[in-house]
Amino acid sequence: MAQSTRTTGNSAGSSASLSDDPIESLTTWFQVNSKPILYAVGGVAVAAAAILVYRNSTASTREKASVALYEAQAPYAQGKLDDAKKQLARVADRFGSTASGQQASILLAQVLYEQAKYDEGIKALEKALGSASAESKGSVESMIAAGYEFKKDMGKAAEHYAKAAAASSFKGDKYNFQASQARSLMAAGKADDARKIWEELAKLDGEPIQQEATVRLGELAAR
Repeated sequence: MAQSTRTTGNSAGSSASLSDDPIESLTTWFQVNSKPILYAVGGVAVAAAAILVYRNSTASTREKASVALYEAQAPYAQGKLDDAKKQLARVADRFGSTASGQQASILLAQVLYEQAKYDEGIKALEKALGSASAESKGSVESMIAAGYEFKKDMGKAAEHYAKAAAASSFKGDKYNFQASQARSLMAAGKADDARKIWEELAKLDGEPIQQEATVRLGELAAR
């Protein structure tokens, strides 16, 4: 008795006879399509290997950055500011995308501020912003603001405290940055702008900053 068959065309226009027997049909289909399947499996394997290499490389980079930061802090702790500046700058340049590299940038700015090199410190921090993570942007912006405070440019300090508050993901930090912004605005003679911020902070029942906000509003009212 003759066995019935059905024909199906492949993507190249050729035909392959597939038996009505499901096992034989599957075997024939696999033979016809084995190369695309192997390509797909191979692609997944290559992608998985790439991810593994990337993760291992990232972990290794983080570890190296942490060690480099630890070593760079030694001269700073010893009061050797010039040596600290050189080492922290190297860590910031080499590992800028890591948490340790970003911390190195903040410490570098602190060293420069202690040497009264405020413009250099601000420049180093602005450079760090390009690769700063979302978690560290608030700290970097607040350090830039501190640099402008040292320069007695309270208007610019207020601008960067506002950016620090906007970048902060923790409400406590956000409120503190907003309070610093308001203080800078008061020092810059912008009492109305400062009052608006203090009024919002004074509404935060149970927050530590509420008490200062109430006091500041009293000071502004007395002027």
